[in-house]
Parts: sequence; C-alpha cells; structure tokens
Amino acid sequence: MMLIDRYIARSIAWSSVFVTLILLTLFVFIDFIGELGDAGKGDYGVVQALIYVVLRLPELLYQLFPVLALLGTLVGLALLANHGELIAMRAAGVSLWRILGSVSMIGLVLVVLSFVVGEWLAPKSGVFAEQYKSRLQKGDESFMKIDNGSWLRDKNHFIYVEGLAADGKPGGVRIWTVDDESLEITQSLYAETAVPLAQGWQLSNVERITLSMSGMDRERVRMMSWDDFPTQSLLAAASTKPEELSVVELFRYVNYLHSNGIEALSYEQTLYSKMVAPLTVAVMVLLAFPFVFGSLRSAGIGHYVFIGACIGIGFHLLNELLRYGGLVYGLPPLLSALAPTVLFFTIALFSLRRIF
Repeated sequence: MMLIDRYIARSIAWSSVFVTLILLTLFVFIDFIGELGDAGKGDYGVVQALIYVVLRLPELLYQLFPVLALLGTLVGLALLANHGELIAMRAAGVSLWRILGSVSMIGLVLVVLSFVVGEWLAPKSGVFAEQYKSRLQKGDESFMKIDNGSWLRDKNHFIYVEGLAADGKPGGVRIWTVDDESLEITQSLYAETAVPLAQGWQLSNVERITLSMSGMDRERVRMMSWDDFPTQSLLAAASTKPEELSVVELFRYVNYLHSNGIEALSYEQTLYSKMVAPLTVAVMVLLAFPFVFGSLRSAGIGHYVFIGACIGIGFHLLNELLRYGGLVYGLPPLLSALAPTVLFFTIALFSLRRIF
C-alpha cells in the first residue's frame, strides 16, 4: 500500500508543480505589464519593475494556493484515470476510501506548505518588495515614507508617523495629547526621529507646543524621552498592509486596536482569512476527488482543468464578495472568512456521498 501512496502522491505533486509554474508565469506577466505604468519614476525602471514582481512571487503563490491545490489534484488524478491506473487499483481491491486516504496525505503536505508560505515567506517578501519599490521611486535609501502616514493611539495620545527608516525606526513623528475630561488638545509634539530605549523611546530634535488657558508655549528640545509610545513591532504593523502581516502580527495588532478602542474590522477579517486559508486548501483537495472518480476514463485533461478553473473563479468571486460586503455591512469577520470554505466543504461532502 505504501507503493500506491507514493505513486498517487508523485502524480499529484508533479501536476501541482506544473500547474503552479504555468499560473505563476501567467500572473507574473500580467503584474509586470501593470507595473510598467510606474516605470520611469525615480530610479524605478523596467528591470526594477520585473525584480519587484518577482519579489512578490511568494505573496502571489499564497493567494493562488487553493486554486493550485484544486487543479494539481484534479490533473494528477485525471492522468492516473486516463492511463487506466485508477481502474487497475480498484480491480486489485484497493477501496475508494484507501485512495482518498492517499490523496489526503499529499493534501496535508499542501496544507503545511500553504501555512509556511503564508506565515513566513509571503509577509517578509511583500514588505521587502514594497520597500524596494518605494526607495527606488523616492530616491531615499535610508528613509521610506508611508503613503498617507500611519496613525496610532495609545491611551490619550494620538500618534502620526510619516515614515520608517531602513532599520524600522520611525521618523517624522507627531504626537497630540488630549485631556481625558475636556477632550481638548493640551500638547503637540513633533520629532524628527524616535529611537527605542530599554523603557520607552528617545525623541530627537523635538518641537513641543503646550496649550493652556493662559496661551500657547512653544519650545525646542534636542532630546527627550517618551514612555507612552507603541512598540516598534506595532509601528511596523501599522505601517504595513494587513495582507502583508503574519497571523501572529495580525493577532497582536488586533489586540492593540481593541485595547485602545479602535475599529479593527479589516484587520480581523484578514486575520481570520489567513487562519482559514490552510483549511481551504484541504477542502479544495477533497473537492477534486469526486469529480475524477465520478467519470473515470470518460473525459480528457482539458475537461478537468476547465472544471477546476470554474470552481476556482467561483470561490474567488464569492470570497471577495463576502470580504468587501462584510466590511460595508459590518458582518462578523469570522463569518465572512469562513463561509466560502464551509460552503465548498458541504459541496465536497455531497459529491463524495454520490460515489461512495
């Protein structure tokens, strides 16, 4: 039986690799054409645009993983069916449950791979790619401005960060302090840079404005410490797109937003989507099984590729509809993230009942 496991796993694995190479090549070309519109800004040229697209490959791979798992499993099983090998297995007394177990093993490998790519490779490569592009376009190797800046809140302090240095330290920091009772601004700070200390931060080249009933007091300070300031990891999370954060980073940032009374729906939705993603890969592998065994040797590879493409497009459209619809109508983020996977899992179960 171990021989059958390896044989089925090898067929699905090679088919998945083949499908992955084709789809990644197609999407890299599409993304590269889209990036050409930004070529010519600063030092960002055609070659740099291609490098940027390649740097984002892990992120693209993570987004396509459910479809790749579905198509890879469909094509791998279809090849075995067309060559009569699945029928030979059945004739030798191998049950459908046993074959499904073999498929599930390679499915588990794909689930683990999707988790590794989504938790480590995709977030790091996505952030690095954005930094690479921004520095080339804006011509500053040491400081990267953030589009529209980053806003944070810590207790009664509202913080705006203009950008981050290459080492992740914030620059162009503005801090407004609001009175708890009157809700009026009592102090405004501007610091060119902020450096983390053992406890708190050290602000450099600070302009401080203090507002009171008697008027406004302005002073300049070369150095000053500031305790009520978010950690460097929170600053990095606030300056990064939700899709480019890992599950751990998203979880910490969502907790931070909740503790400060800040709406976190978009981050929660991304968090739950990333948590559900490995389950989606498993469901897609399971869904491929009944389509092949429902019509052994009666259809070509193109038939299964067409089925897989339709299912993948349908899943993507439903996922995006619930994602943006959830943000607009305030649906529970867990429901928005989980509903497409549950629906396709239900379809897979009903399809499996048809052949068992």
